[in-house]
Amino acid sequence: MRARLLAISAGIGLALAATEAMAHPKLTSSAPPSDGIERAAPTTKEIRLNFSEGVIAKFSGLELRDESGKSIATGTPAVDLKDKKQLVVPLDAPLPAGKYRVIWHAVSEDTHRVKGEYTFTVGN
Repeated sequence: MRARLLAISAGIGLALAATEAMAHPKLTSSAPPSDGIERAAPTTKEIRLNFSEGVIAKFSGLELRDESGKSIATGTPAVDLKDKKQLVVPLDAPLPAGKYRVIWHAVSEDTHRVKGEYTFTVGN
């Protein structure tokens, strides 16, 4: 009986570990925020994506587009040295007033790939 309980406990433990290992990173917040409005051009020259788990900058990044769909130049993505859950993408210049679309992709430290997009507005 004791061996059977031990086997059941081990099976449950393995199932829980497998569920955790199969989790994918989720975008938890961003700056500028999703569907947010910056009343003036941001003083920072970056887009910050916060994930539920650490990401690998080399395999993660984003494309920034204006209202017309034109691509806006960005710098090389990097992970915040103090928090590997934050992907930081520098902008080459402050953004003029308008609506922008961020199309992002990320690979977590356990190699799961995710992607998504959101919009934000500067001015107005």
